Amino acid sequence: MYIAIEGVKGSGKSTLLAQLTEKLQQQNIQFVSFNPTRPMPMQTWWEQSYAQWAHDDSFISALYSARANYHAQATDFQQDLVLGDRSILTSMVTRWQQNRHRLGSYIRQVQMQEQAVPVPDVVLYLDVSLNVVQQRLAQRERHYGLQDETLLRLQQTQQAYRQIFRQKQRFGLHNMQVEVFDANQNSAELLQAVEQYIQSVCVAV
Repeated sequence: MYIAIEGVKGSGKSTLLAQLTEKLQQQNIQFVSFNPTRPMPMQTWWEQSYAQWAHDDSFISALYSARANYHAQATDFQQDLVLGDRSILTSMVTRWQQNRHRLGSYIRQVQMQEQAVPVPDVVLYLDVSLNVVQQRLAQRERHYGLQDETLLRLQQTQQAYRQIFRQKQRFGLHNMQVEVFDANQNSAELLQAVEQYIQSVCVAV
């Protein structure tokens, strides 16, 4: 079963995944990790070209598709539990607003570009208020990716997730199950809720 953690920037995905990984390892629950946005080895052409083309939107889009396909091809999705830090949905919501008038064809296009990447069996969506998100992002004091952290972009991304979930049958994602978790709560409470869900899934499998 492939379970992916999704949510807007600042929703707590990375923190949750790190804590969840530690917990599952302590409990000897076997799983495979999949992160479609993680860089490829530095010797690949894509990563070597990143510095030169980092401000080219077409290159960045193609780079992330290449990364996703690379890591998907190295992942055994037939394992009992595959835990994803993001998924192909991340690619879909990134340019959702620009393609809102042709969403069906846009989603098919993303799936063709990331042909090696499966749709998750289950999405654990971290639902969080944008006020909380902005506070968390401000504390990071980062100097990159700031365009994606504006209130407008966060609102658009949140709306894109919700539309995908509401209309998943229309977009050919009807087999994808969505579990929503309140990410406004503290990290310990969120971890406990997600951990209990994962354990129930593992027992069922």
